[in-house]
Amino acid sequence: MNRKNVLLGWTAAFGAMDAFTGLLLVFAPALTLRLLGIEPPGPGALVFLSWIGVFVGAVGLSYGLALINPRRGATVWTFTALVRTLVGIFVSCRIAAGDLALPWAVVAVADLAVAGFQFAALRGRWWEEVRR
Repeated sequence: MNRKNVLLGWTAAFGAMDAFTGLLLVFAPALTLRLLGIEPPGPGALVFLSWIGVFVGAVGLSYGLALINPRRGATVWTFTALVRTLVGIFVSCRIAAGDLALPWAVVAVADLAVAGFQFAALRGRWWEEVRR
């Protein structure tokens, strides 16, 4: 498999994952958390999870910009890797502080792993091959 296929496949897969997760958070936040093994907060807090879902969905949909125009791929990956890194660090800190339960580590680890791969591919200039 060549790098272009890896980049575009990764972009489609993780974009769809975030877009779908965001949609689930907007319309079924308690269910989404249960699927992750996380105990949902009280009903008053669910509206804030829905709001976060809008942002998660937007990050997922932003990957579509790289699919529509692969020349934007490096920019999209830089942005999404930055967001994922910040989310991973934030969630990790909140777990360490005792504000979030340990099952939230799935979110932190997943975001940091995806960001790590994206930053490595960016450093390796993989998207330059797609531009040719």
